[in-house]
Amino acid sequence: MDHSMGTMAARASATRAAGTAGVRVRALTSTADSFACERFLADVWQTGPEHPPLAADVIRAMADAGSYVAGALDDRLEGTPDEERLLAAGIGLWGPPGRPEMHSHIAGVHAQARGRDVGFALKLDQRAHALEHGAHEITWTFDPLVARNAHFNVRKLGGGAQAYLIDHYGQLSDGLNGTDETDRLLLRWELLGERARSACEDGAQAGVPRPAPEVALGRDGERPGPRPAPTGAGPVLVSVPHDIEGLRTRDPELAGAWRLAVREVLGGLLAGGAQIVDFDRSAGGYVLARGGR
Repeated sequence: MDHSMGTMAARASATRAAGTAGVRVRALTSTADSFACERFLADVWQTGPEHPPLAADVIRAMADAGSYVAGALDDRLEGTPDEERLLAAGIGLWGPPGRPEMHSHIAGVHAQARGRDVGFALKLDQRAHALEHGAHEITWTFDPLVARNAHFNVRKLGGGAQAYLIDHYGQLSDGLNGTDETDRLLLRWELLGERARSACEDGAQAGVPRPAPEVALGRDGERPGPRPAPTGAGPVLVSVPHDIEGLRTRDPELAGAWRLAVREVLGGLLAGGAQIVDFDRSAGGYVLARGGR
């Protein structure tokens, strides 16, 4: 697709998504915006106000430098201060000169806004913004064990992942990761790729490859593996717990076992040339296609 046509279509889909979610997405450029964003991120990541994921001065500096710093404000609360209307925020950094891409460093949605597609509206605005500035791709990392994020990133947005990063950030002092190691998947969102356009503009879902995928790990609630390594060239399903955050609280030892099992199986498949092509929520895991990149 022509870049200019794709950019216009992306902005139109972002506008529709914001209207559906009942939000207005705008740049966070002022000092007041920066402090509101700092407090919002501390709340979402459960760090406490003393140790926010990003300090207000850093957020302001990123905005000053031309990074993508934006928030989704609740249109249903029009007339109240913007800080009280902030339902989602995201920050993206531009790639090096000559590389038309953005890296989305952090993005979060308030728990009270879940189910409204607020995060979808924010990411579609980021997609349109990146395209309007000549970029073709956005990357970001996410915890492969968090099923709802995997579904959102891979199925809802049409992203794909080819790299498994072990303990990528080291231990994080927030209320979401606990003491778990910070393994991450590096997602690449090809902004005008067929899967992204279908997901973001047509609302189509990526189909699960047929025949039915071979299961590489146990079902939710079970102790994972050991299981035989997947063989052949057909699709593979790598399952993850339905609620890893709750499992970390209830049974941290079992949560750690899942971390190591997914690292071994999913990481091994990706290292061997497989690609994540879908997240099947009903089956509870990633669907990977094999046979080379």
